[in-house]
Amino acid sequence: MWIDKWYATQFAYFLDKMEKTKDVEGKSLLDNSMILYGCGNGDGNRHTHANLPIILAGGGGGALDTGRYIKHEPAPLTNLYLSLMDRMGVKGVERFGDSTGRLANI
Repeated sequence: MWIDKWYATQFAYFLDKMEKTKDVEGKSLLDNSMILYGCGNGDGNRHTHANLPIILAGGGGGALDTGRYIKHEPAPLTNLYLSLMDRMGVKGVERFGDSTGRLANI
């Protein structure tokens, strides 16, 4: 359990540094980033792919609404990846891995 706390502390430290570091326009690096942190297994003992512990930090340069908690219906994690690619301006990617579509409200 202590290792999980250490990783969470390091992630918080990283986000704090990103928030305090400004780009040439005076915005924080965190505001201009999309940082995904989590795991592809909801239960490491059973290797389940439901109820994944995922954090999406940063504003993506205005592409993401921040400060929310969203509980999605079960869907492949790769659906989130597709949605993030859309917000990054990546064109022509219809599927990624086992994706089944995009997440509408990220």
